[in-house]
Amino acid sequence: MQFDWMVQCYAGAGVHRDTPMLEHVERDTILQGVDTAVETGLEGLWAPDHFMLGPKAEEYEVWTLLSALAERTDDVDIGPLVGSITYRNPALLAKMATTVDILSEGRLKLGLGAGWHEEEHRAYGFDFPDIGTRIDMLEEGIHVVKSMFTEEEPTYEGDHFQIDAALNNPKPVSDPHPPIVIGGAGPRMLRLIARHADEWNVEISARARGKPIEFKVRKFEEYLENEGRDPDNVRRSWLAHVLVRNDEAAVEEAVEKIFPLPWGEESDMNENLQDAADAREKGSMLIGTPSQVATQIEHIRDLGFDRLQLMFLDFPDTRGMELFGDEIAPQFQ
Repeated sequence: MQFDWMVQCYAGAGVHRDTPMLEHVERDTILQGVDTAVETGLEGLWAPDHFMLGPKAEEYEVWTLLSALAERTDDVDIGPLVGSITYRNPALLAKMATTVDILSEGRLKLGLGAGWHEEEHRAYGFDFPDIGTRIDMLEEGIHVVKSMFTEEEPTYEGDHFQIDAALNNPKPVSDPHPPIVIGGAGPRMLRLIARHADEWNVEISARARGKPIEFKVRKFEEYLENEGRDPDNVRRSWLAHVLVRNDEAAVEEAVEKIFPLPWGEESDMNENLQDAADAREKGSMLIGTPSQVATQIEHIRDLGFDRLQLMFLDFPDTRGMELFGDEIAPQFQ
């Protein structure tokens, strides 16, 4: 299995509950976290595509950050997890992605999704159509970016996007193009992912709703078969919250500092995850000692997921990150 860090570049226990211990987004703190992740052996760095996430609305723009990470690191994957198709014209996005792929010497993974943060769209003046329309936009956008990556004079005519000989030179280093990672788990999204993605990404958190992940895995296998695709050719990754300490007393001490955490969708965060048991049951958060967290990861692996993008609930404290790299990751190599 591969273990990566979801760079926690926004502050506070907000919509995603990812950085409850981070007071402010500061350059040195974030880059120190990046350096620690690389030093401890994590193999990828991802960043969210938002502009004002969390209660403090402090956030780094993803592609600017990824450009810096491309130059700061040498041999780890980098990518957005995931980029909203509503935020950038896909031809421009392909040009940006190509540049980062070149700067990183072929380490970019292009994460894409249909977008969800309605408040952010409204604040920044982006249209936020219904989910069906956004999925249609995503499918067209995938056609656009792939043509920009691979064709000499990319041209495309769709309902939402059009390009006419939109030159994209030089081409990406990745051959034939940066892998397309698509995030989502609803029925239409799973069909689209089965049709187009090189990697399926899921977020299993206290915000997740709908059918259990075991059901979605079975449906995804069915959709891949319908598309005539080999399941072994489509990677699967899981975005996970994690809190790990050496012993149960230290786990309990950390839990008392971090919880309760908001639980729910952006529009109805009116409940809390009260403790570790709540977080494990309702959000599949990985909480415990190294052996306990490893046992939880075994279940994820057995479902077919071989990459975890980790969000450490104790960040900017890096003890959990370092302990994970020292004692948990080696068990899955």
